[in-house]
Amino acid sequence: MKLFYRFLLLWVGFYGVTSSLHAQTKPQTEPNLVIFKLKASATSGTQARSGQNNLAQILRPVAVTSVQRKFPKAAALPTGAQAKITTAPLVDLSLLYELRYEPGQSFEQVKKQLLASGQVEYVEPLYNYAPLYTPNDPQANPNTGGQRSYLSKIKAYDAWDITMGDTTVVIGILDTGVRLTQEDLVGNIKYNYADPIDGIDNDNDGYIDNYRGWDLADNDNNPSSDANGHGTNVAAIAAAQADNGKGMAGVGFKCKFLPVKIYASPGSSGAFKGYDAIVYAADHGCKVINLSWGGPGSPSAFEQDIINYAAINKNVTIVAAAGNTNEELNFYPASYQNVLSVAALDGNDVKGSSHTFSYNVDIGALGVNVLTARDENNNSYAMGSGSSMATPIVAGAAGLLRSKFPNMNSLQIAEQLRVTADDIYSIDANQNYLEKLGRGRLNIHRALRETDAKSVRATSWQIGTAGVAYSGEATEVSVSFTNYLAPVSGLSVYLSSTSPFVDVVEDEFIAGSQATLATFTNQGKKFKIRATDDAPVNSEVWLRLGFMDGAYTDYQYIKVVVNPDYLTTNVNNLRASVISRGNIGYDGQNLSIGQGVTYKSTTPLLYEGGLLIGYSATQVSDNIRNEKGTTDKDFYALTALQRRPSSPLANFSANNMLEDSLNTRKPLSMRIQQNVFAWADAPNQDFVVLEYLLTNRTQQTISNAYAGYFADWDLVTAARNVAEYKADLKMGMAYPKADAKVFIGIQLLSRGAPGFYAFDNSGAPSGTIIIEDGFTTAEKYKALSGGLQRTSAGLTDTNGKDISFMISSAIKTLAPTQTDTVAFAIVAGNTKEALFENAAAAQQKYLQMTSTRTVTGLPEEALATEVKVYPNPSTGRVTVAFPASAQRQSSQLHVLDSQGRTVYQMLVPTGSKADLDLSHLAKGMYFLKISTGKEVTTRKLVLIH
Repeated sequence: MKLFYRFLLLWVGFYGVTSSLHAQTKPQTEPNLVIFKLKASATSGTQARSGQNNLAQILRPVAVTSVQRKFPKAAALPTGAQAKITTAPLVDLSLLYELRYEPGQSFEQVKKQLLASGQVEYVEPLYNYAPLYTPNDPQANPNTGGQRSYLSKIKAYDAWDITMGDTTVVIGILDTGVRLTQEDLVGNIKYNYADPIDGIDNDNDGYIDNYRGWDLADNDNNPSSDANGHGTNVAAIAAAQADNGKGMAGVGFKCKFLPVKIYASPGSSGAFKGYDAIVYAADHGCKVINLSWGGPGSPSAFEQDIINYAAINKNVTIVAAAGNTNEELNFYPASYQNVLSVAALDGNDVKGSSHTFSYNVDIGALGVNVLTARDENNNSYAMGSGSSMATPIVAGAAGLLRSKFPNMNSLQIAEQLRVTADDIYSIDANQNYLEKLGRGRLNIHRALRETDAKSVRATSWQIGTAGVAYSGEATEVSVSFTNYLAPVSGLSVYLSSTSPFVDVVEDEFIAGSQATLATFTNQGKKFKIRATDDAPVNSEVWLRLGFMDGAYTDYQYIKVVVNPDYLTTNVNNLRASVISRGNIGYDGQNLSIGQGVTYKSTTPLLYEGGLLIGYSATQVSDNIRNEKGTTDKDFYALTALQRRPSSPLANFSANNMLEDSLNTRKPLSMRIQQNVFAWADAPNQDFVVLEYLLTNRTQQTISNAYAGYFADWDLVTAARNVAEYKADLKMGMAYPKADAKVFIGIQLLSRGAPGFYAFDNSGAPSGTIIIEDGFTTAEKYKALSGGLQRTSAGLTDTNGKDISFMISSAIKTLAPTQTDTVAFAIVAGNTKEALFENAAAAQQKYLQMTSTRTVTGLPEEALATEVKVYPNPSTGRVTVAFPASAQRQSSQLHVLDSQGRTVYQMLVPTGSKADLDLSHLAKGMYFLKISTGKEVTTRKLVLIH
């Protein structure tokens, strides 16, 4: 079972603010005054020479009091360098005139008379704009108030002239709770008058007395902020009561807010309930939900379902913070589909120095020094920073749009906000984050005014049949689109790549005309991409979709895994991704690499699984979880896992070579050949064989070593499973405690002495190995080496448990270069009896296969051509060892980051090895590209310093 960490996006830097008051009046036209513009032809040639005579002819029908040029020195006359670089039509403001006419004439009459001359381009009244609407809240004053830094920037004052929101639009604040008595919040809470506080569930919604919202974490009706003031700060920015003569004004103005507390109070037994709260808020009438929390990680199908429920079923616009880490990363829930992701910008519209950026960001808003309410008493205010503060600015704006455009759905509202944002990429400081801060900075006035905005989005896509792109073969990209806003008439979509490792073979799709809310696909003209031959394994590459329809341009990024170092068996009922580094299902806890383990369906059965080699209580090699909450990375692939389509051994046959790290801290090491076999015929269609040839690659004898497989199963419901050991079949198995329709196991096929340990992932009894607090090296070795130890987990629990198990085998004593074989089978069945039958078939098939073949390693000549990089992972100093074929000529080394950018390079003269000092590079994943003559080799390199 995965551990998903979520946290608040907190801010720093409180300080005092000042206040004053400023009034506003509605804009009106100036009486008896018009602006008109002469056509350019009216001042050309002989007309220009006649000058005032020509103007007099135009003005003759009008009773004029006065007339003058508005901007006499603003002629559009390009000269010098400007004339050479300017191609767009220039505006000539010297053609503008201000005319005051005698009373008794109507504007429409004067306009008609001027246009009748044929020399006037347009006639308009002159608007007398009074100060933009300013509520009487001191901190909202555009001249001196603390909110002016963002209310003016996002054109809130202009927006409030169009709409001040509506009390029927409710913004859900899902956070730490709020100070319910705060002067600017108490009047804008969405009270549930249908359920007053009387101890009765009057509205029959399942919540007793949820009059002022709900505390889901502690399951009570008090959503007060008793953990910290974060929820109060967020609520005030989005929905502080305006025009009450106090404090500040929420961006949503008249919109109400619903406080939903999602973090447990100190000392309580409650737990985080962020996603439960999304459902609660959606079910209780919120039209906008603000999520100023989240964390990096991998996407969750459950969480995406919750998002989809609120956004699609309940028509809620969801706004979430993009993160407060100065890194490019996926941040959830902001990175989910159907969420408007908000990045934090400073007062100059530049990315905040400590804030997240990514292609998943949709829009930006001020997130530095944002005035908001404090939680310490009922009338204190201060500045805060972070994407937590930027997000409610956008949520408040969404409330205004939902008030103005009640017929727009939730996704249309989000798109209207996104596509009407102001450009920020012309700012030099943002060039390094091009299209990674969203479409631009929020402009509420544009969002309310521009009713002809366009927005086409890719809503789903499929990369080939497996969701990945392999080197050397063209892969089709199928995309489904929705046109959310105004109709498009000549839409074209272009695909491009951000990486040198992906070539786009077919890049254009002509979509033509599409109505509002039309959905369409590119099935008639699919895009095609091809990974290059030197593409590093498991590269995550962004593909860019560019949209064009006349003046409308837009973009969207989708991610593809290129040249994955895993294969998924696909010839029988059991589909299992096998990773080149000895894992199954996924790459450790990285669920973005691999397609899981499934049986007769697409429902994943395994959270984490992988090979372990245990040498002692202080040295175990694996790529599974450790005691630090991360994944060990001891195995690295010498070659990528490759399928052998012509193999006589099985319908699916693949193999590769891997090794575990060898250094002073880990003096024992194996070279491992990983073989994968699967069959399509009965009775062999329900298992996959994993075979490992283990060769001692050190100069000392290895004894007391063990090979095993760890598997954390999540069958149907993760917390309701059972693990057992079946001794006669040497198989560990897992199945749901109740209504079991799938049984799965890992079976030891080779002859070594078996071992088995069943784990309770949570609530493990005293005296057992407890892995919920981390899986230490000593615990791993104990589970591997202790024989048949704990043979069940969850068996005596009424509902089962969240379980894992380890199945293992002793490795015979290996002198240097000696080899032993350990083999396992992943076996599945729909009943326990079927599982046992399939396990017996696996035993028989493996025995038959091994009796008719000599088990050998990969050819030595293949290994002799391998470039070796060690130690790997490394703290910075790396040795690259060249095969004999490459030692007689120079080589060019390039170190590439995860985006394919060169961060280090060097020329290596002839020789057997090169020593690199990469200690100046940040820790993380890199790719070492070695070019020798016409040969190009790529190796993955992990820096851990």
